Amino acid sequence: MFRCSCGRHLYSPDDAKTRTCPCGKRTALSRVRILATAPDARAAGEIVRRLQLGDSGLTGFSQAKL
Repeated sequence: MFRCSCGRHLYSPDDAKTRTCPCGKRTALSRVRILATAPDARAAGEIVRRLQLGDSGLTGFSQAKL
C-alpha cells in the first residue's frame, strides 16, 4: 500500500512497475514509500479502507456518478 499525491491510498501487486490512481496520476512504484503489505488482494483492500478512513471516519472523496 502507498499513498498518491492526491491523498488516496492504493495497492498494487509486488511485480508491478507503475500504478495509475483514479485521479489520473501514474506513479512509479520504485519511488513511493510502502505503508503496508498484505498477503492477498482481499486483505490489501481492507487495509486500504482502514488507511483511507483514518481517525476521522471520512474519506474526503465523493462517489462516482454513474
